[in-house]
Amino acid sequence: MRRIFYFFIFVFVFVLGLTFAGRHAEPVAIDYHFGQLHVPLSLLLALILLTGTILGILASLITIIRLRRENRRLRKSIRWVEKENANLRTISLKHEQ
Repeated sequence: MRRIFYFFIFVFVFVLGLTFAGRHAEPVAIDYHFGQLHVPLSLLLALILLTGTILGILASLITIIRLRRENRRLRKSIRWVEKENANLRTISLKHEQ
């Protein structure tokens, strides 16, 4: 059911993008130091959106890597504490007998 829902959302966004591209197909001039480039407005906006998405992912990647490293360290610490706890329980049981 969830896949069907996501599929319909994808189709809706895709159709919305196609209609946007059709309505905004007029060329826009991009001036840079060495020349000039004419691209459709919809393509320019899509490229800017893609660039922003990639830069956002790269900016958050450092934090994600740091948090995964800390998560791995904490899981190792939990395993050590659980092992130590189990050892202490067996030691206390042996002394009670």
